[in-house]
Amino acid sequence: MGKKSCCQESNRNWINKLDNERLQNLADLIALNEIEGIGLGRLHQLLNTFGSAGKALEASISRLTDVPGIGRETASTIIEKQDRKKAEKIVEKVNSKGWRFFIINESDYPRALKTIPDPPPYIFYLGEYEESDNRAIAIVGSRTATEEGRSFAENLAARLAENGVTVVSGMARGVDTAAHRGAMTAEGRTLAVFGSSLDIIYPPEGRNMAAKIIKSGCLLSEYLPGTEPFGPNFPKRNRIISGLSQGVVVIEAAERSGALSTAGHALQQNREIFAVPGSPRVLTSKGTNHLIKEGAVLLTSIDDIFEALPRLKGQVIARRTENIEDLTELEKSILNHFGADPIQVDKLARETNTPMPDLLQILLALELKGIVKELSGKRFILG
Repeated sequence: MGKKSCCQESNRNWINKLDNERLQNLADLIALNEIEGIGLGRLHQLLNTFGSAGKALEASISRLTDVPGIGRETASTIIEKQDRKKAEKIVEKVNSKGWRFFIINESDYPRALKTIPDPPPYIFYLGEYEESDNRAIAIVGSRTATEEGRSFAENLAARLAENGVTVVSGMARGVDTAAHRGAMTAEGRTLAVFGSSLDIIYPPEGRNMAAKIIKSGCLLSEYLPGTEPFGPNFPKRNRIISGLSQGVVVIEAAERSGALSTAGHALQQNREIFAVPGSPRVLTSKGTNHLIKEGAVLLTSIDDIFEALPRLKGQVIARRTENIEDLTELEKSILNHFGADPIQVDKLARETNTPMPDLLQILLALELKGIVKELSGKRFILG
């Protein structure tokens, strides 16, 4: 017991030096999570029982064995094997790298992610995570996707971004990269979830894209500094991709594809699964065609997403019309001609019977209010 008190005193001194409760909380979570044999299930049981990782680490063996799933052997391991000094050094490294982080028992932790069966106790990120990112769709698929598949992913991501939906993916080659690119081309938001730590970009050629994503959303990882992109990390990572999203779109996937792992997590998390059909002769269509057979929503356009997810559609409409009370009757009349798809200004002028100079003035006013947005080719979309 005397040895444990010494460790507690050392921890208190470190906290006083950093003067930051959040860093203390993170260090305690890391120390608990890194104990061999704990696992996410037991870790969450401990957090639910004690309220914090720090209290769990300081609990007596009798208190620990009262926790469901914690036997005497595990309780002894928690007391004897915890390495809080090592955890402190890891947090100092995180702090020095400028990484930001979410902690499971804090209010800013992503709402959608908190609802999955096995949320990460902490997750590091670079960039900005915004409230609007709770309105998200994941797009995943083959690393060796066809040109048609990559093009579909990029266009779908752009359409989602134009409608104010955040695009989530894993920054892998192929479909993932196309999805991130599409969202950014449309000046929307995108999140990339790593299967390595944030200081190890994988694939290596993704460095430029990672830098751009930081400016258009954020990079996220549950892995500690220096974690290499080992194979087993990616299926585990996939639960975060689906967990951050309201639905998962699979575009081209072979029968044993990582994208199908993400779809599997989505099913466990009660997320909607969408799959783009393809030729049965194409290897990378076998996985998506199988998903459709198993009940996934067949997807050919963004409208399929909004039909299957009325809540997401409602959030998009609410975002578009939040300033509706400030509109004139003429502005409201013009907006009645907008749908999910962009509309050409010439077509809008014909449909509304509005002179072009007047229409352009109205559209400018609506754009300044954040209700519509101009795209290339004199097209407009609800913003």
